[in-house]
Amino acid sequence: MTASKTGKKQLSPEVFKALQSAFLDFQVRAEKLSVAYNNMQKDFKNINIELDAKNEQLAESLKKQEEIQIYLSSILESMNNGVIGIDIMGNITHFNPAAADITGYSPEEAIGRPYAQLFKNNNDDPTLLAVLHSGKEHKGDEKVVWHKDNRPVPVWFQTALLKDPRNRTLGAVEIFSDISRIKSLEEQMQHAKTMAALGEMAATVAHEIRNPLGAMGMWAGLLERDLGPDEERKKLVKRILEGLSRLNRIVSNLLVYSRPVKAQFRPVMLRQLLHETIDFVEIEAQRQGHPIDVKKKWRSSENASVLADPEKIQQVIMNLCINSIQAMPKGGTLSVHIDRINDARAEFASFRISDTGIGIAREHIDKIFDPFYTTKENGTGLGLAIVKKIVESHSGYLDVASVVNKGTTVKVFLPLAHN
Repeated sequence: MTASKTGKKQLSPEVFKALQSAFLDFQVRAEKLSVAYNNMQKDFKNINIELDAKNEQLAESLKKQEEIQIYLSSILESMNNGVIGIDIMGNITHFNPAAADITGYSPEEAIGRPYAQLFKNNNDDPTLLAVLHSGKEHKGDEKVVWHKDNRPVPVWFQTALLKDPRNRTLGAVEIFSDISRIKSLEEQMQHAKTMAALGEMAATVAHEIRNPLGAMGMWAGLLERDLGPDEERKKLVKRILEGLSRLNRIVSNLLVYSRPVKAQFRPVMLRQLLHETIDFVEIEAQRQGHPIDVKKKWRSSENASVLADPEKIQQVIMNLCINSIQAMPKGGTLSVHIDRINDARAEFASFRISDTGIGIAREHIDKIFDPFYTTKENGTGLGLAIVKKIVESHSGYLDVASVVNKGTTVKVFLPLAHN
């Protein structure tokens, strides 16, 4: 470095050249840094574009997953079959409305609670816990689920383990449906088969018994004729004849019950049919000394017409009235009603026969129309069975209401004869 004439110091050529070289190097490096920065900005912009695309794809994927989840949940919620899911700890994680209807527990009561608390059985483990512990699934089986109100509900069910993509167990699920109606129909079918077999047997027995009964009655009648009016043996013969007469009635009822009902249907005025039959019942009750007050409760303008065989329906009315009279050994009131038809679209007309007799116990109500079922000392158990058979052959049905020591009402529904 040298001094100038003005007294200032000047850079030597060597220093100046070094500074110039450093500046040029700095300028080159700055340009490279600028290029790198520009490239970095472009890369950053590209990355942002890719991130935006990925975010859109992720949002779309989440949306689709949410839609699928809502769709599957809707399916589970709308299923008629009950669905219960549990986790590996045995706690309920899913409980759809159908499961609530079948078990009586609401989803709020069930979800989060241990499965074993709600559903117990006689085995060591309830169904779903047994599936978790053993790994054995049920493809289709029957069992009983206990309803919240402590009544058994027969169900058909199947179970499965729930696993993730890596085959790790997440829990178990059970699908079940109420088969109470099916079980009831199976019982009815079995009952119908039993009744059919019983009817065939009854018809055979009745035919086999009828001829000997006729012969016995004829010989007893001849014996009675040959005995004097004051002989003690004549009373015994009379009892024999009464017993034979009762046996003959039983056999006749057996034949009526076992044979198909051959009805000749035609429009019949229900009021007229009841009026004629009840008049006869009233006369017969008076003749036999029954202190029965008969009341006819229908309007004189009642014009309901039913499609029926009048003789068969008269037999129904007679049998029901006889039952009511026998239920009032000390007297009472026999009431016959014709129910008003308030709906122009009605398919049935109905009448009621009520008494103020001894009534029927609740445990007997469902059995009174079974053949040979009777609570009477001298009853055959066929009168009401024949009533049911005739009414059902008319495509009608019966309804019974009774209170012990207060009386019984039998309501008969018969199809209307539409013009």
